[in-house]
Amino acid sequence: MRLALLGAGISRSSMPRLQHHLGSLVGVEIDYGLIDGENYGEADPCALVRQSIEQGYHGLNVTHPYKQKVHNLVREPAIAGHDRIGSYNTLKFTDRGILGANTDYSGFIRGYRFRRGEQLPGHVVMCGAGGVGSAIAFGLLELGCEHLSIYDLQPSQADALASKLRQFGGSAEVLEQSRFPDVARSAHGLVNCTALGMHSYPGNAFPFSVIGSQQWAFDAVYTPLKTEFLMQCQQAGLQCLSGFDLWIFQGLDAFSVFTGVDIEADETLIETALSWLD
Repeated sequence: MRLALLGAGISRSSMPRLQHHLGSLVGVEIDYGLIDGENYGEADPCALVRQSIEQGYHGLNVTHPYKQKVHNLVREPAIAGHDRIGSYNTLKFTDRGILGANTDYSGFIRGYRFRRGEQLPGHVVMCGAGGVGSAIAFGLLELGCEHLSIYDLQPSQADALASKLRQFGGSAEVLEQSRFPDVARSAHGLVNCTALGMHSYPGNAFPFSVIGSQQWAFDAVYTPLKTEFLMQCQQAGLQCLSGFDLWIFQGLDAFSVFTGVDIEADETLIETALSWLD
């Protein structure tokens, strides 16, 4: 089965290693490569998807900055309900056309339940309303989030996400900067869906002064595994979900979309995959 990751600046991605490893566990031969938009100048992700179909690929994982840009290529969702999110990070090529899934959405739900069981998210403050933020927001809605307060440097983006969540029965608001600290202090959970904290984007979406009274936290960043944000949350006694939790479970869900084979995340698989990351 020929697969690849489509994105920009993805040369260090561990997704090929994960998909090869999952294939080896169940006897599925995987040929997995990288399609890096940075090698194509002004890359058109839709053209790169069509090219991959012509070259005999069976499917693609899609990452930043193309998840929303490939949305209109999809004929139908591979998993019911994934079309409402507005972006796809998994494309499966079939005779019926391109099927799409957002395994950030389903992977976050699985990762949350893996770490927190049936505990409800409560009131959550989330920074970042882009592609991954939208997937996590809908994941929180599925998990029974009581209320979601969204902060983004582009208020129009946060407005659009909050409005969409309300259409599907969620309780959501957009936070102005002046209200952000007080609302964050009173929340049950803190969620970072910005790039802040990555090796190339140092920083923290949440001031240290607001961290400590909450119950749990999640950071979508997994390079590095321990961001400033998560280290501060751990020191304050919060239960933490890392970007690795999202990465491993969205990868498992993508493998299932591609192959039809479900693999459970046991401790051996978790420890093996962790050893690949720094």
